[in-house]
This record gives sequence, C-alpha cells and structure tokens, in this order.
Amino acid sequence: MGVAPSSVRRLRALSVLLILAALQWGLPTADGPPRLAHAQTAGRPDIVLIITDDQRFDTLKVMPKVRRQLVQRGMTFRRAIVTDPLCCPSRATILTGRFSHTTGVYRNQGLKGGWPAFQPLESDTIATALQGAGYRTGLIGKYLNGYKGEEVYVPPGWDRWFAFMTGPRYYNYSILDDHRGRRNYGSLPADYSTDVIRRQAVSFIRHTAPRRRLFLVVAPFAPHGSFIPAPRHDGDLSTASVDLGPAVNEANVSDKPRYIRDQALGDLSAVRTRTRRQWETLLAVDDLVGEISVALRETGRAGNALVIFTSDNGLSNREHRWGQKSVPYDESIRVPLIVRWPGEIPRGSVVRTLVSNVDLAPTIADFVGVSLSVDGVSLRRVLTNGAVSARGPVLLEQMKGIEGVPTYCGVRTRSFMFAHYVTGEEELYDLAQDPHQLRNVVSWRPTKARQLRNLTKSLCQPVPPGFSW
Repeated sequence: MGVAPSSVRRLRALSVLLILAALQWGLPTADGPPRLAHAQTAGRPDIVLIITDDQRFDTLKVMPKVRRQLVQRGMTFRRAIVTDPLCCPSRATILTGRFSHTTGVYRNQGLKGGWPAFQPLESDTIATALQGAGYRTGLIGKYLNGYKGEEVYVPPGWDRWFAFMTGPRYYNYSILDDHRGRRNYGSLPADYSTDVIRRQAVSFIRHTAPRRRLFLVVAPFAPHGSFIPAPRHDGDLSTASVDLGPAVNEANVSDKPRYIRDQALGDLSAVRTRTRRQWETLLAVDDLVGEISVALRETGRAGNALVIFTSDNGLSNREHRWGQKSVPYDESIRVPLIVRWPGEIPRGSVVRTLVSNVDLAPTIADFVGVSLSVDGVSLRRVLTNGAVSARGPVLLEQMKGIEGVPTYCGVRTRSFMFAHYVTGEEELYDLAQDPHQLRNVVSWRPTKARQLRNLTKSLCQPVPPGFSW
C-alpha cells in the first residue's frame, strides 16, 4: 500500500526541521563542541568581559547565576591557562593579547611591573581598537596594579572610566571616576566594592545609546584575599563541605623545587575556613553577573551580546604546601572561562580544548573585525564552528617577585606540564596519569623532558629578566 502524497510532504517537512535543528545545535564530538551554523546573529556583538581576581577554576559550583546565565547558555573551557599567573602581567596580556615577554610586564610592582611598565602599551589594546571601531568602551573596577590616576588620568581607549586607584579592596578604597574625579569609599555596607562595581556596570549598559555597540570590562576585587564577603553573604557557606584534594599538604615534596621543600605543612582547618570565605566573596560576584544579564535583556542587547567570564589567575590553597599564586601548578595557572553569545555559541557546551588568556583579545578582535597585533590566536573556530583545537601548547613564564618563586619558563600541553627554573631545577608532570601533579617525572622521562625543554626554549623568547638556561 502506497504512502499518501500529503504524508510524504509532512515527512519531508519534518526531516527539514530535524536537519535545521541539528545544524543549529550541533552534534557532540569526541573532544570538541557541537558544530553550529555560523552567522545567525546580525552585525557585531556587544561585548562584556568580566575578570575576577584570583579565582580558582573549580569555584563555579558556588555561583548559581553564573551557571544558569553563562554555563548553561554558553561554552565552558575546562583547560583555560594563564601564561603568567600573577595579576598585573595577566591583565596586561588580556588587554593586549600578548605575552609578558612582549608587553614587558612581569610583576605587580617595581622593575618590569605594574601600571608604569604597561603605560607604553596603552595606545594599542583591545579597548583602543574597539573604540576606533565605534564602540562605547568602559572599564569598571580593577585596572592594573599600581594605577594611581593622578591628574585624573584616563588611559587611551576608554569612554567610561571607574577604576580602583592604587590598591583595590573590599572596603576603604578610592576610585577614579571620569565623571566626578576621585571618589573615596568607606566601610558601610553600601561601600562594598563588588556591589559598587555592579551598580556602575549596570548603569553603563543602561545609559549607552541603543544603536551604539558597547565594550565593557567589569573587574571586581573578589575573590582576592583578604576574603571579605558582602554583609548579606557573611556566613552563608560557613558549614559548606570543602573537599581537599590529595595535593593539599603534600606529604612528600622531595621531588619538588627548593622553594616548595621549604614550605611547612598548613593547618587544614584554616585551609577549609579560608576556602569557604573565598567562596562567600564570589556570591556578590554571582549577583553582579545576574544583574548584568538582566540589564542586557531589558535594554534589548542580550540576543547579540558576547559575554566572557574569566579570572586573571588561580590561587593555591596549600596544594603542594603553597598558599599563593605565581607557580606553574594547575591551581595557579588554570582559571574559569565561559563564553556566551546566543545563536552563535552552542548552549551548555563543555570543551577540553587548550586555550589561554593571551587568546581573549584576538578572539574579540576577530568577532568585531578589527586589527590588533597579538601573540595569541582567535578562538572563533572553536566557539562557533566546532573546531577541536585552535592553538598548540601554552607558554608559561614568570619573573621572581615578592612571593619568592624563582624565575621560570615552561609549557603546558594537554597532557604535560614542564617548567625550568633559573635555579636549574626542573619539573615534569604527566597530567593524564597524575592530574594532581604529585610525581615529578623529569628524571624518569628524559625524552619527554628534552622535547618539552626544547619547545619551551622556542616559545620563551626573549626570556624573563635574569633567566638563563
């Protein structure tokens, strides 16, 4: 018995709908995001770049609004690596798309450090490129360590400027506001800096002309120490379970560099308390993301807004007995990275593609269609076209500062981390077998060590000041 022509037409129509759905939402691959049809949104996007301070890659679990607004609606990168795990060098890299050995910014202060070292580059950043393309640009929050804003100095590229002066804090800080000059904030609940930044960021979105594209950098101080949560969140996570991994208070560090061997064991109770306080500071950041999402929606921008959420570096919570950053271990170099753009980036996608903070400016420039001289690569193919990878290994470089980590050059690949210190010490970890970096195999894997040493030499050029092989 034949099929009626009307039934055939219905089946064909259903097939077309299924094909269109597959093209739009994509099919999962073994190691990459779903493939998505390109150019579903019209024109250039509005761009909101949120940069937290010292946020570990494993902390999104305490941020329900980030998970709902960004993770579930965008792409999460599981292997986002910062090349120089320190605040000022990393932020210089984010703004320029260039390594520390190109920017010359290696420290937060002093020689080769802070805002003074970055000033010669201020006329060639992603902000100046987008401003030149007609975007209304704004920075709200932390700029670079050591920025003082004397004589009401606003760097090139910014139409709206509301930046911490000297040292960012949760309370008792100063802001340079290009509208009102220096503004001093005290210790009242309304002065809590994450909330002040939230209000200013929302105001920027709401007061940008509807037909003008915007580029907004939102940079709260949280969850940086001294870990002071907003009053409304104080104690909210005081009884939360804290799972301390096997690297915390690592028992045998005989295969680690001298600066690690010199570290004493930490108080595990204090580690848990500190971790909970870090998490509590992120609750106000979560509110910030929620209200920015509302402002984008209510101003009609949400459907064509590229939102990027990341951090300048991670932070060790006594993994390998270390309690700060600057080290080449994953707790320090891995950061959260989520990118959302409705209709362009597959919803709820998670990828293990190796990416870096040096790739953010090139990616933004690519989507907008502006020129920028960079060391990084655009992630556009990964974000919108289902590419499995966009770059090779990530360079690691760091110059000794006040934390006392010896200057090093290294490399992070999908499966290995290698670092060579100025002291002559080396570390090599097989991350597939040893994700917590407990067993330094540099002596056991000489061929792999030689391969990655040669790769590091080719990437780390010029070397950090004072470094030698």
